[in-house]
Amino acid sequence: MFVKKFLNLPFLILTLIILIMSFGRYVDISVKSQLLAASLFLKDLIIFILPVLIFSFVLGGILNFKNESIKIILIVVPLVCVSNFIGFWISYIFTAPVLETGIVAISKLESQNALCPAWSLKIPSLVKNDMALLMGAAMGILGTFLKIDCVNKVSEKLNVVANFILKKVICPVLPLFITGFIIKMQHEGTLNLMIKDYALFLGIYGIIAYGYMFVLLFFLSNRNVSSAAERFKNLIPSILTGLFTTSSAAAIPVTIEGSEKNLKNKNLARFIIPTTANMHLLGDCIAIPTIGLALMVSFGYGIPTIGQYFIFTLYGVVTKFAGAGIPGGSALVFLPVLESVFGFSAPMLTALTAVYIIFDPIATSANVFGHGIFAMLFEKVCGKVFRKSLKQ
Repeated sequence: MFVKKFLNLPFLILTLIILIMSFGRYVDISVKSQLLAASLFLKDLIIFILPVLIFSFVLGGILNFKNESIKIILIVVPLVCVSNFIGFWISYIFTAPVLETGIVAISKLESQNALCPAWSLKIPSLVKNDMALLMGAAMGILGTFLKIDCVNKVSEKLNVVANFILKKVICPVLPLFITGFIIKMQHEGTLNLMIKDYALFLGIYGIIAYGYMFVLLFFLSNRNVSSAAERFKNLIPSILTGLFTTSSAAAIPVTIEGSEKNLKNKNLARFIIPTTANMHLLGDCIAIPTIGLALMVSFGYGIPTIGQYFIFTLYGVVTKFAGAGIPGGSALVFLPVLESVFGFSAPMLTALTAVYIIFDPIATSANVFGHGIFAMLFEKVCGKVFRKSLKQ
């Protein structure tokens, strides 16, 4: 029983955190570099495989909905926009009053000793995720309306392969995958910095982001506390994966697995998670305005008016469709918006980027949590639109 519990991914990751934080300083730097290199290689490997999973799950998901595929696409995009839009306003509504009290101050970020990987074996990306998404959607729509039997047969075989890769290849290596990143954070002092210097600021963000998503989870679970707790438990492995890899894409396979347990229709999880992973980012929608508003107060700008912030949110919703898949990438694409709408100066833009990179693990974990929430929301909306067609 104890062995089975230990091998449970959340328990194992928490154990790794405690061990590394307690004894990481005694580990030789060469060993740390090797572990980081292995983690980076596994991350590249997952990203390399990911287009196959995305193509397979999107193709199978669309074919599963038969002639309803166009309606699904018409639901996905507006629902993503509305969810992101609300996320921006949640940040403003709860952050602005806190900042007006003047209790938040941002310390100057000092560079830490960087841990470099012992080796690097880059795996070239043959197909981009968005291209795999478009190809899967296009083939699925053609297969649906032209009723091509071979497309269904290919989809079935690809789904078998994709599920094997997901459950037998990716999931077993996740502990090693995550270990290198935890070691890196411990060596560079990022965890200590987050806990000590930015505890209050991180706490404010965490309360806003996770509080909002727990409220959504509660209502999506029919206001049943036990059901909500069980669904959150299913998402913990993916949330922790996002936390320690700062990669929503790398967490997609685990998010799919957790969401399959939370939804009545497993095919829906395999379709909606990879489809919206790069555009529905609730964690970022709350993190970037929270940091930006705090910096405005710190630099003497004051809180923007509702009208100014409304313009920012409109730009922000569009910008979320252009996220960069690198640590801090979401902040980078927002810099022109912050400069044009709020008049951010160069030092403010630099400070926002630096602070966001510190926040990135927490923001990414919130993004992943949001992916699981959105899957449940999408199933509920589709259930109202399609009714019986969503049942397996």
